[in-house]
Amino acid sequence: MAVSKSTGSPASDTSQRIRQIFSRSQISEERKREWDQAIRHAEIGSPPLRFPLYEHLYLFNASAQRLIDLLKEIGSSFGIGQKQSLYHQSLIQQVRASVSSDIVDYMSGIERTDEWVFEGLCRDEEKNLRDPDAVYSQVRQREEERTKQGLPPRVRFLDDEPSVGQKR
Repeated sequence: MAVSKSTGSPASDTSQRIRQIFSRSQISEERKREWDQAIRHAEIGSPPLRFPLYEHLYLFNASAQRLIDLLKEIGSSFGIGQKQSLYHQSLIQQVRASVSSDIVDYMSGIERTDEWVFEGLCRDEEKNLRDPDAVYSQVRQREEERTKQGLPPRVRFLDDEPSVGQKR
């Protein structure tokens, strides 16, 4: 009996197409590593979150703001000095901003890679959806627009030419 040693879930169609884009492009190994790192965050949580880190960042920032609000409330209720309260609020904001900055810096490379990858996927899909003969209709329309503007034509269409033996 044959047994597979692979315990990972099968790669999605999108993931396979992305790997094809990587294989035929001249991108850096760093960008490939960033993508692999981003993929590790896929389908985590319930419901699956592409980047659960953003949810945690939001909760962290909301909690920091709640802590500041509570600090203000306690300060006004118990007569804590304004300067001391502002100092503590500044400490909380400094930690919040520092952590948020680190997370955003970490995710920026992944987001740039995502942008590049999905731009390539969109281009591929647009190419697959486009009628290859539609370009002729577009050129004909553009030539009609140019004629209406009084500009000379740039293209002559063969089906506009009289057949052999016919006069215009």
